[in-house]
Amino acid sequence: MSFARYLVHPIDANTYAIEEKTSISQGLCYLLLGAERALLIDTCLGYPQLKPTIERLTSLPVTVATTHAHLDHIRGNYFFSEIWMHEDDQAVFRLHTDPVYAENLFRREMPAWVSRLLKGLIRKLVSVDTSGYYHLYREHSFDLGDRMVETIHTPGHSPGSVCLLDRKRRMLFTGDTVCEWGILLHLDECRPVEAYQEGLLRLKSLSGEFDTIWPGHHGFPVEKSYLDEYIACAASIIDGTATIERTKKGVRFAKHKRVLITLPEEEKTDGK
Repeated sequence: MSFARYLVHPIDANTYAIEEKTSISQGLCYLLLGAERALLIDTCLGYPQLKPTIERLTSLPVTVATTHAHLDHIRGNYFFSEIWMHEDDQAVFRLHTDPVYAENLFRREMPAWVSRLLKGLIRKLVSVDTSGYYHLYREHSFDLGDRMVETIHTPGHSPGSVCLLDRKRRMLFTGDTVCEWGILLHLDECRPVEAYQEGLLRLKSLSGEFDTIWPGHHGFPVEKSYLDEYIACAASIIDGTATIERTKKGVRFAKHKRVLITLPEEEKTDGK
């Protein structure tokens, strides 16, 4: 099913992957339906067609669960009245809803010719409406009615990054913690690779509870073996055996098989 910028991919009768796809970006959010409520995991860049897309799929009241507070996961939050976010991402939320910071981040991460070409669009995209009722939590489970979804704290890409586990349907929704391509740990707000590895090991300890991984970007679903590759990549960085390379934009990264982890110029350590 296609609704303007949004492609709806049914996962099962009560679960949808909603792909937001434009010429410059691609992101994924997920709609989980229960007997009493619906849970929307992330809202991507939140183009106007997002809300009617959700309304065509369900008439249930919708709760938003934010995997992390980066701009490309929260911009559509204002369409909804109940939003949940891990309390450790409050500072990240303030940064990514600050137009000056957000515009500079867009320009830094995009090729220069793209940012020049899309100057007007970028300024529009970084304008974030922060209305809506935000709940902060450290641990939480969402009861949708005959469907429970629990949060798992996986800091790394941001301090308050979480994954969401639906044990009954054996699905793990990972935001940017596990994606097909790689994980960005070079941004100012990212946590050290040691913290990221701890979150990965937490997911690994629960791997008997899920069969599929549903990420926030790129190809989907992701094979469970990607989790092992990220764990191995993080371990090689920590023990000093990783080969450190640089992207075309000069960002440091290490790679293992199909995945890579970007790193800050000066590696962070816990406590800094």
